[in-house]
Amino acid sequence: MTSSTLEHTDQATLEELSASLPPAELVQVLASRMRAGRHDEVGAFTRKAFDDYSNPIRALGNFDLPWTHDHDLWLAFARQTIPFGRRIDGSLDGDIPRHSPELAAEFEQMARASLARPPAPDGDNDYREIRILDMFGWLWYPGISRERVMQLLDWAAELNVQSGARYDRVDWKLLLGSLDDQDLMELAERGGALYADIRDVYMKRHRDVPHPQRCAPWYDFYRRHPDWFDDKPINEDPGLIALRWDLGADAQRRLELVNLLLGRADREPADYFIPIFDRLVREDAAPFVAWIEGWQPKYHFDAVVARQIWKARYPELLPHLLRCILQVSRIEPFIGLLNQMLAEQPDYLREIPTVRLAPLLAQLDPAMLHARLPLLGELLAASSSRALREAVARFMQGLDAQAVGAAFESNAWLQRREKAMQLACRDILLAHPDPGVAPLLQALLRTGLDLGSESMVEGRLLALGVPVPGALTVAQGEGGRVPLDALEARVARFKRFSSSIKAYDQPETLALFAPLSGHAARTVLHLVSTAEEELPPLVEQLLAHVPAESRAQLSLHLVNAWVALEGEPKARWALRLATGHVDDRLVQTLVAAVKAWGWSKKLRAIIAVEQLGALDTLYALSQVQTLSTSRKLKDLVIEATHDALKAAAQRRGLSLMELYDELTPDFGLGGEGLVLEVGPQRYRLQLQGDLSLRVVGDKGKASKTLPALKDESLRLQWNAAQAEFKTVAAGVKAIAKQQVPRLGTAFMTGQRWSVPRWRRLFLLHPLLRIVGRSLIWRLEQGASFRIAEDFSLLDATDDAVELPDDAQVLLWHPVDAAAGEVEAWRTCLADYELQPLIDQLNAGAQLPEAGQWKNHALHPAGPLQIRQGALSGLLAKWNYRPGPVGDGPGIYEHKLDLAGPQLYIELHHGRYLPFMDLDNRVDITHAVVYDSSHRGEDGRWPRLQPQQWPRALQATLMAQFAAIAAKSASTKESD
Repeated sequence: MTSSTLEHTDQATLEELSASLPPAELVQVLASRMRAGRHDEVGAFTRKAFDDYSNPIRALGNFDLPWTHDHDLWLAFARQTIPFGRRIDGSLDGDIPRHSPELAAEFEQMARASLARPPAPDGDNDYREIRILDMFGWLWYPGISRERVMQLLDWAAELNVQSGARYDRVDWKLLLGSLDDQDLMELAERGGALYADIRDVYMKRHRDVPHPQRCAPWYDFYRRHPDWFDDKPINEDPGLIALRWDLGADAQRRLELVNLLLGRADREPADYFIPIFDRLVREDAAPFVAWIEGWQPKYHFDAVVARQIWKARYPELLPHLLRCILQVSRIEPFIGLLNQMLAEQPDYLREIPTVRLAPLLAQLDPAMLHARLPLLGELLAASSSRALREAVARFMQGLDAQAVGAAFESNAWLQRREKAMQLACRDILLAHPDPGVAPLLQALLRTGLDLGSESMVEGRLLALGVPVPGALTVAQGEGGRVPLDALEARVARFKRFSSSIKAYDQPETLALFAPLSGHAARTVLHLVSTAEEELPPLVEQLLAHVPAESRAQLSLHLVNAWVALEGEPKARWALRLATGHVDDRLVQTLVAAVKAWGWSKKLRAIIAVEQLGALDTLYALSQVQTLSTSRKLKDLVIEATHDALKAAAQRRGLSLMELYDELTPDFGLGGEGLVLEVGPQRYRLQLQGDLSLRVVGDKGKASKTLPALKDESLRLQWNAAQAEFKTVAAGVKAIAKQQVPRLGTAFMTGQRWSVPRWRRLFLLHPLLRIVGRSLIWRLEQGASFRIAEDFSLLDATDDAVELPDDAQVLLWHPVDAAAGEVEAWRTCLADYELQPLIDQLNAGAQLPEAGQWKNHALHPAGPLQIRQGALSGLLAKWNYRPGPVGDGPGIYEHKLDLAGPQLYIELHHGRYLPFMDLDNRVDITHAVVYDSSHRGEDGRWPRLQPQQWPRALQATLMAQFAAIAAKSASTKESD
């Protein structure tokens, strides 16, 4: 009998079906047969399955068990399991089974029947008392009497004794909740699990009662049983903690009590908490000191406690106060206290590590900081921290020029010779917006600044219109440049180069700086390697004399050198010379680096992604977008690509979707083509129908390559033209390849374009109007059409189609096709022998049934299971990335990030092993779509509601479910 036959006949035994059906399908068969009255058959099989710890049914989640959704079905299964010494789960929310006197009576009858059974030879019912205690809550029902509850609690105690008193998790909280406080306190005297659960029931009932009334009955209770507090305390009342302190707690116990007390300081009224805290500290500070010196303050130190320590000045705790405040993850509640502490004890500033002080300055009181400028100056002179300098500079921007001058004069900052202090003065004055600081800048210029700082200060003064003797200024006849001889004279006095330029200080590198001297070239490298953020103006002034093609070659050379250094982070400074000084020939070098490092050296790959984004050309950004969809890069690298694209969209004032549309550069190939010039010769690059390039000279002669160079004096121009030709050729291929996933996303999400925008992006684009000839388009409200060979628009019968300017265009999808439209287009494309760029005609067109939507998620029409090896291939084809590794270990979701339309798809499934186990069976559960354009109040992306899912996307996911089912069936047939 084949597995297919087994799945479709009522004649198969459950044992036979268990060998062929997935667990989720098998339990549905059990439910069906139970409803059909085949109780004994199902009961015998279920009991056996429950006893077998390796049976896959036991691994199903509560939600997957059909009897947890149906009271009558649960009762039928209970009758076949509980009397036989087994247990059965209800729903997690407690709704199934429904509590009632009838259920309680029948459950008791079944439980007593279980107890009456003789022990089985194999010991399968040795734990029957524990199983009954696990289900004890079903004996409760609304309106149950006190007397009945007391009887049941006594019975539970008997069962616990019979089980060997080894169980402390009885399901009796519903029963306990029916009793009043007096009964609960009397029962708590029995101790053990009953006391522990009464404590929980009582505190839940009284959580809104104020102190000290909230826990009033427990004070006398714990005076009688102090050790019970140690085992299972009530930490919601500081008074009870203090009581246990007073009842002979030793040093270790007191430390544990301090942990309980301070762990909830933020949840207790200060007028109740503080007196207790104060008394205990004064009685014995040692456990508080031990707590403060441990790891707990990082997570549990509260501003209420900090303020009290400062107010009371406890000698044992005060020395630790500042350190505890600086350890917390959220410092905002402590800012007021910090202002007070620094106002009274300025030297506390010296104790704050620079890494914390720099961001803290922006949050502190400006008046207090103004008074502490002398001390801040000392800290600046002793620190090399750029973050601290910038933080002080930001603070001083809030002072007027007169106040800044007073601070500089009173503290003699310009007279100090520490390098760090010079840099601090530079940063403060350069960042200040008031032109009134110009005299200070002039004085700073006379203090012997380094070459880069001198250039920056000089540039700022000239921008303010302040004359600077000996300044580097633009001269007439120099094309807007500072004369080269003046620049060479300026840098000639510089002698000490940074050791970081060693990797780039090579003859072939320096030669690319011509006409700069080797010394000037090294100076450029030094200034770039030591610059902290903005490059000094001197760098641009020197590079202005380097021809554009040499600058491009220099940039490419430096990037290649950095890649050859395996992306060494300490050498990445050289990439700053590439920004703004290179064309697209650099793109593929960086793309190759990202791919090479994207898994094993992710931080270096991120640097390469950032550099690609910094190039900011459409071609560079298009390759960032391609990388963002790769399954071969680590998640951190993918996040870097998204960040680069978001930044590019922001710079252009575009949405991400609009930016993605623009990331198809035409490389200047529109119209008559891109013109390359080599001396007097002009060559036009023209794009052909097969996406190859043709070079056409002035005389109309065409060739596939740039003609060889005949005049060696034109070598630089020919090299530039040849480089551009190669870059465009490689770029056209890359962009054409990119259109498949790009338009595939637009197809499955129903992306729309206005007619004018569509014309610009597709019909007038030299590359896309060729690539797009095999695509079928449609008006949102109107006909479908294609782009013909002459770039007219024709429908499936070759009739012309007109596009109204106020209409919307999208890719045609069969889910919205009219009757006969699919076949009409199939015939049309076959007649013209057009190979589809994306397979529109065979895309799925089935939409989900209403019953497949649950909790804004799309579920398969029925149970769906597939082997991991087969599923892996499908997910790779659809470009899903694996989700995080969870318990098991296992992966329980795969994700597809459609960043352009800002949709995020999660395909949820059962345990998918993080290592490849081809035969591991994976249950496909549901798909969820999120709107990734914004986050809700909970910080998460909101789920799309079913009516918000694009119809094409619904059909796509249904087609993926169908493909999984088909693949699963084919692998079963091959077994």
